[in-house]
Amino acid sequence: MLRYLLVIIALAGIAVFGWFQYREVPESGFISLGEFAVDGNAEIIQAAGDGDFVVHTNSDNNSIDVIDISDSLNPRTVSSLPMPGEPTSVGVSPDGNWAFAVVYAHKNKEGRKPIDSRLPGVLALIDLRELPTAKVISTMGIGHHPDSVAVTKSGDELLAVIAIENEPVIVVDGKVVDDDAPDNEADISQPGFIQIVAVNPEQANRYTVTNVPLAQDTLRNALMLYAEDPQPEYVAISPGKHLAAVSLQENNGIVLIDPKTGEIVGAFNLGTVTDRPADLLANDIVELKQRYPSDAVSQPLAGTRFPDAIAFSPDGQYLLSADEGELPLTGGRGFSVWSLDGEFVWDDGGEIERVAAEMKLYPDSRSAARGIEVEGIAAARFGDRDYAFALSERGSFVAIYDISNPRAPVFVKIIPVGTAPESLALIPQRNLIVVAAEASGSISMIRYAPSPAD
Repeated sequence: MLRYLLVIIALAGIAVFGWFQYREVPESGFISLGEFAVDGNAEIIQAAGDGDFVVHTNSDNNSIDVIDISDSLNPRTVSSLPMPGEPTSVGVSPDGNWAFAVVYAHKNKEGRKPIDSRLPGVLALIDLRELPTAKVISTMGIGHHPDSVAVTKSGDELLAVIAIENEPVIVVDGKVVDDDAPDNEADISQPGFIQIVAVNPEQANRYTVTNVPLAQDTLRNALMLYAEDPQPEYVAISPGKHLAAVSLQENNGIVLIDPKTGEIVGAFNLGTVTDRPADLLANDIVELKQRYPSDAVSQPLAGTRFPDAIAFSPDGQYLLSADEGELPLTGGRGFSVWSLDGEFVWDDGGEIERVAAEMKLYPDSRSAARGIEVEGIAAARFGDRDYAFALSERGSFVAIYDISNPRAPVFVKIIPVGTAPESLALIPQRNLIVVAAEASGSISMIRYAPSPAD
């Protein structure tokens, strides 16, 4: 009798095992859905409409492209809007109905005589209400060399906050040379500044432009590195607050402004990182046996963060910086968290590089430069947790952290994406993360699968 009972139990076990083996049980957490090739390249990307579309800059084709991602496994490009030059950034209004693209319309080119740096750039207003048939409805003249734009709202007006970078134009013997180092006596560029364009999109031809200078005294008092050459890089808008943050990468700092008034309300320097394990030798061997930055003290400004992208935490109470670096052996080789008054809160301390090395994603050829070079950063709430997403340009991956407690973030995972990722769009209402990768000309789709507890 016992023998028959054991046989029955064994057969039942096989049946149960087979049911668990073959039924579809969705994995929880963040899962890669694959990569989609675009025509040209993809750099800055933003969600549009209700999250079923994204728009991205395409500098190869001088266009802003619209991609239908309603089927996240089968994205498709539905329109391409020509721009009058190289689009450097695109921002979408809070309601998803409008986009602003900034265009570098008059570029200096190596080996040629310099052009007049007072020539305008272009701000294009794009109507996204009838996707996929998006259209440009207005263009406006702005500062010469726009680099980044973010969009917020004030009453019936949209406010486009623009970083006019005006990176150095170095002229030798009357011609532009391949050099953009700050503090060069041969630099003929104008100082960078911030512009705020206010426009009611229903009356697109009526708009106001406010110039926000980055005064040398303000930057010196904040201990910026090159106060006479601000070079604003990236703009982020706070959720739920009338506050914008702008990174000054070459100055190793961040300024905070009120987008309604154009008033600078804060400015601080990001300093240098403390020692962490690192690989500083480009020798085809990945070994995190050196200390960074103490083993790189011969390099000027070793360990200086030089932030590129920045982002607010989902509650708007903290700032996150992508500590990319600018010169060899600079940068934080990760990302940092800051209070709004400039207090250092946390950084990954080399954890991302360590995990990347374990996963064989660490770019050893960049060891003596800036390591993984975290260039992009974004944050949003998925499920009941807040997450940060840090893009490694050289490692071609996204590092995900739980930042529900911004003072003690917790590593979640690394997901490989396209080559040289530049930016990402977070779409919590669809549990999607979309990553734009410049070198591979692709977008990567990542899904958040809530756990049963969410």
